[in-house]
Amino acid sequence: MPATCFEWATAVILPLLVSSWLAMINTGPETYFGHFTIYMFLDATYGHLFHLLLLIPARSIAARLPGSKVAPLNDENKLVEQEAQSNDPSVIWPSPAIVAKLPQGWVVNVKESDSTEAHLSVVCDNGNSSKPPYSRKTKKKSLRSNIKNKAPSTVVSSQLPTVQPNKSNLSDQCKQPYYLNHVRGSTRVRQASQRAAAAMGTVVSSYLLCSFSSLVTLEDIGLGVGSAQRVLSDLAIGFVIGSFIVVFIFVAELRMGWIRIIGFRATVVSAESFAINLSWDVLFHVGVSINEEVMLRGWMFIMGCHGILLHGIKWFENPSSAANFAIAASIVLQSTLFSLLHLYSPGCTAVSLLNLFLGGIAASLNVMVTGGSLWLRIGWHFGWNIFMGHILGRSTSGIPMSCALVSVIPRPVSSTKISYENFHGGTFGPEQGVLAPLAYLLGMVLVVLAYGWEELRAWKEHLVIELSNSQS
Repeated sequence: MPATCFEWATAVILPLLVSSWLAMINTGPETYFGHFTIYMFLDATYGHLFHLLLLIPARSIAARLPGSKVAPLNDENKLVEQEAQSNDPSVIWPSPAIVAKLPQGWVVNVKESDSTEAHLSVVCDNGNSSKPPYSRKTKKKSLRSNIKNKAPSTVVSSQLPTVQPNKSNLSDQCKQPYYLNHVRGSTRVRQASQRAAAAMGTVVSSYLLCSFSSLVTLEDIGLGVGSAQRVLSDLAIGFVIGSFIVVFIFVAELRMGWIRIIGFRATVVSAESFAINLSWDVLFHVGVSINEEVMLRGWMFIMGCHGILLHGIKWFENPSSAANFAIAASIVLQSTLFSLLHLYSPGCTAVSLLNLFLGGIAASLNVMVTGGSLWLRIGWHFGWNIFMGHILGRSTSGIPMSCALVSVIPRPVSSTKISYENFHGGTFGPEQGVLAPLAYLLGMVLVVLAYGWEELRAWKEHLVIELSNSQS
């Protein structure tokens, strides 16, 4: 059923109550920690309100898209389940025609004589990347039916080259033979509305809190817009660098034979429009970039530096040492949270969490070399995501796709039992691959070459001056 009156009332009243309280005290919280706490509450409540508002037109649009498959609009449970999908079980990918053209070492063949465990490793996760909700008995019955009807795209003719799954690597979760997650455009538009709502909540919350605060301004959290030319320049440079290092990963993986191009300008569902689907993906990643960067690098990293510096002055006699400690501690804290936010992303492992921690360090450098601005970082984040997921067809933290300018498949387990997943990152994507640390390092080098160290030194000196002022 649709959202109840109580849910709507709660979604409207909670953010208004906190906003009214801020207006009445007219100074904001007295500490940086207090600002961060209030921001997180405002961000969650305003984000939820905008989500309810945007979901109404998003569901209406989704139902009218070409090739759409949407649950009944009066069935809230099914709609929510569909909107949260990381992989649509009704989507057949890659198509049997594409599989038939693959060379030896790329074809995953399921035959009825294989063990049930091997069947499940190939068939089940072609539908879903989460743990299968059915009993083993139900799985076997469904499996026999699927093979009989030749529904899954990975069940191919026995005349084609055969590569059996590596049974020693099987877990209780199903494994997709070609790793990537896919959904329909009608699901993607609703997911995009959720991310856009989160970004709107982030921006509104930051504006309100900074407007009523005597301690923090929008410039302090990296959202200063003093020069439109500088903002556009930072966004463009960030986008170019973020995109370039993804191209570096893609070319390297292609030359190593870890991925294979299978098409261009393709939608997962042939009846859908590539331009329309790509527009939802752009909206999705614009929302992700703004939401995550303002929260993690603005409020948590930049404000963390200020807060830790002021509370940690008793540990250091040298203000410069205190500033260095505050910066290092804030980098560790925000990088850890950035990593843990992806803990339940499809295909996540300890390797992906470590790589994302390194990505958080690179993000902190982006902010510092631009003197505490977020615009370069937002451009990098968007360029990284849109190029990886929808221009070059690679998985981005397991995020599903509905289209790609360049369609690829990551290489499956080979006949020699080599797990290429360890190289290209599997379902989670290149952020879990062996090339991610090199890409982050390359990106940091390019940023330093573009901006130098002058603004970083000036930003650190500003922290030291703030410390001196607080002691006087």
